[in-house]
Amino acid sequence: MRYTLQSSKYVLKNFIYIFPFAVIPALFLSFSTDEEAMIAVLENFFSGKIGAWNFSNLFRAVSVLNFASWEAIAFGFVGIVAIVLCVSLMMALMEKHMRIGKRTFNGIFSKLNDNFLSTSGYAVLLLAIYELWSLITAALLSFAAIIPIPVLAYFFAIVVFLSTHFALLYLINIIYLWLPCMQITGFKAAEALYYSNQLAASVRWRILLGQAVSLFVMDALIYLCVLFAPNPFVFTLLTTLLYAFVILIYCVRMQIAYFDLDHIERADVKKYY
Repeated sequence: MRYTLQSSKYVLKNFIYIFPFAVIPALFLSFSTDEEAMIAVLENFFSGKIGAWNFSNLFRAVSVLNFASWEAIAFGFVGIVAIVLCVSLMMALMEKHMRIGKRTFNGIFSKLNDNFLSTSGYAVLLLAIYELWSLITAALLSFAAIIPIPVLAYFFAIVVFLSTHFALLYLINIIYLWLPCMQITGFKAAEALYYSNQLAASVRWRILLGQAVSLFVMDALIYLCVLFAPNPFVFTLLTTLLYAFVILIYCVRMQIAYFDLDHIERADVKKYY
């Protein structure tokens, strides 16, 4: 949780500098979110009609590329492209800030050439992991719908929901520090993956716990938006803000964790905990 708390402080202190890099991709990801599928899944769950679940709604409710329509697919892809561009620039800005203590935008666009390829590969791998997780999770939850005993069906669904989330986080945890390692050290992909895992070995479960808390809090907030913000404009606005904070916390935390674990002195703070 230490890195998550540090990340939250960093986001609040530097909000106006880094928020624009997160809100643009977050907006497109919000457009690709299938509110109707989420509403159907949640209403069936809370009304005791878990048997009405089907694979299509479940998958569309959790997938980035939910395939509900060509517009949703297009917005999802544009969101991923925007993430690559914006995260490349944000990582360059944060590295500069943490190395020399300056939060200026000078030079970060020239850094885009260096960061673009590594960020693209990282984003594509994350997307592949997440979409595979979406398929498996939707399939397992749709199996819960055919269990004839409601108590067992709900128990199985909750176990699937929690266990698949932790499996997702564990897989992400393996590559979590890979991106800053490639960008800061200049190592090739395989070398950076090996080195970043060496660095993270001693704190792997602490990082995973921080990620789990962030993920479940954001899940809960998104579900509340679905249930209590039926107006499409309000829903889009709220989910955009939530997705933006997810992107910010994810990126800031891995940069802070990498600097700490690789014992790189941070110029943006005199002391941090």
